[in-house]
Amino acid sequence: MVGAFNVRVRASFHSSLPYLISLLVAVVLNLGLRLRIIEHVLRVQDNSHWLLLLIQRSLLMVFSAFFLAFCGLVLLRVLPVWRRGAALARRQLGRMVQLASGMAVANLLSENLVIYRVNLSSYTLLMDSLMLYLSICLIFLFWYWFVDNLPRRRGLLWEQRHAESGTLSMPYGIVFPEETLERELSQSDRWQPGFVDYAYFAILSSNCFGPPEGHLLVGRSIKLLQIAHGIAMIVVFIVILARAINTLA
Repeated sequence: MVGAFNVRVRASFHSSLPYLISLLVAVVLNLGLRLRIIEHVLRVQDNSHWLLLLIQRSLLMVFSAFFLAFCGLVLLRVLPVWRRGAALARRQLGRMVQLASGMAVANLLSENLVIYRVNLSSYTLLMDSLMLYLSICLIFLFWYWFVDNLPRRRGLLWEQRHAESGTLSMPYGIVFPEETLERELSQSDRWQPGFVDYAYFAILSSNCFGPPEGHLLVGRSIKLLQIAHGIAMIVVFIVILARAINTLA
């Protein structure tokens, strides 16, 4: 009994490891971008409007608070669990992605202020937009897995007929094309998405500002997540990347 439980715990730990690594990479990218933003700000003369300076410094403090909280969470809570090879609690996973998301939002706002205050070169803007794009993709990759994984493990994604009432319960989460095909052809729901499936969904959602063709979103949480993802990518592509192309021209 104990051996079977340890096997399940280790399997859960290894299944979540790629997503945790992706989140850590996103935090490193945000830290690198923050250092670049600080470098951009130092190039600005002191004659900037006091309100812009206040907002920029406030965003720096917010980013620093999120980053320190993330590092403390990883060092004090996550690493001890990793050393035991155990699975992280859902609350810890939620706090990690929330802190990483806060860092990304602070950088996104700071980058737009820098564009307004500093005449950056096209190469600099392209590098900043690439770092933002990658970090946002990785963070939402984690978010999609985080929101969609729990219903799957509890068997709540697909419609289920209740024996007593004969009614169907509504599914929620991401419905992948493979699931639809399997359900129609073999009347089963054994297929489970992996890291590549969530990565494909996150990258295509970033490029198309919406879910890829053949994927369905069911449920309020996943739809709100998709809206936030689309808004973030619109800011990256239309505001920052468009400014870089305009500077290049």
